[in-house]
Amino acid sequence: MKSRRVIISIYDDEENPYYAGGGPAVVRRVASALAQDYDVVVLTAGRRLARREAGAVTYVYLPVLLAGARGSQLLWALVLPFVALFASYALWLESFTPPFSSNLVPLFTRRPVIGVAQSLSGRVMAARYRVNFPLRLERLLLRRYRDVVVLNEYDAEVVRRCSPRTDVHVITNWVEMPTTAVTDAKDGEYAVFLGRIDVRLKGLDLLLDAYRKHPEDLLPLVIAGAGPKPQEQSLARLIETCGAPVRWVGKVDDLGRTGLLDRAALVVVPSREESFSLAALEALSHGRPVVHFDLPQLSWMPPGAHLSVPSFDVGALAGAIADYSRDPVRRSAAGHCAHDFAENFNQRNRSRYLSLVRARLS
Repeated sequence: MKSRRVIISIYDDEENPYYAGGGPAVVRRVASALAQDYDVVVLTAGRRLARREAGAVTYVYLPVLLAGARGSQLLWALVLPFVALFASYALWLESFTPPFSSNLVPLFTRRPVIGVAQSLSGRVMAARYRVNFPLRLERLLLRRYRDVVVLNEYDAEVVRRCSPRTDVHVITNWVEMPTTAVTDAKDGEYAVFLGRIDVRLKGLDLLLDAYRKHPEDLLPLVIAGAGPKPQEQSLARLIETCGAPVRWVGKVDDLGRTGLLDRAALVVVPSREESFSLAALEALSHGRPVVHFDLPQLSWMPPGAHLSVPSFDVGALAGAIADYSRDPVRRSAAGHCAHDFAENFNQRNRSRYLSLVRARLS
């Protein structure tokens, strides 16, 4: 009988209108893996206090979203410590949330807390607002954690430098492999962007600039994703002035993502900032090569399955997309390499959260 409770907290949720990224899908897989041995409760943001069962996992929605985009993140940070103080649990997995990453859970409990850095948002906030305070506060708060999970070695070094006593665990994300036969990238009809609509952070302005300057050399582009209304409006304006074959299809469900990837030639990840890129792993799992900037956080992809170009060089980005656009044989070879890598990669990482939680509760 499962008697020990594990809480996973994450502000993001697939129905969150302000911050619906890839994190909820990751938490869903982690929660399912932990539910083999533990009573798992996922705390997330909602419009009202609610509870639902998803298989062996319980979701509890804390009513913070009525406070709006920024207000709800602040309210989330204020509410979580009270839950940590009074709830019953054996261990807490805290998925970090902007603007300071930590929500202070370790300050309000003596039970084990594992920080999960799906992103270290301090550097993003510091760059966005041109102040160092978010970065300094994040580094101070990281010192309160005995364990922090990161998605790449670059972030691991960041945490180790600011908190030498913290045990840092590099556990990359994983996705489910396609259950049907993967189509060949050589037959793909377009390039795809998959992800949250955040024009600057996700580099959509750079991607559309590449299409604006080189429309004749590139396969048509399909953009799939949703975001806050101002970001969506900004994207729509950029598409209108792009003058290239670009189509934005909005948010797609799992079936829609599979359909898009099955007909794609390649996937583009033009982000200015990433911690891992679930979209890139989804692309590889579907046998699609990836084009991206040379962020150190994306260096986990294997040679032969992707093209990396100097960061934020629009001409180089267009050139890499063009290379795959006009060479179906190269796309096919890269796609086969991508699929073989993803199969081993996903299997290898599937059980690592369960092993870590078992070790901390042993």
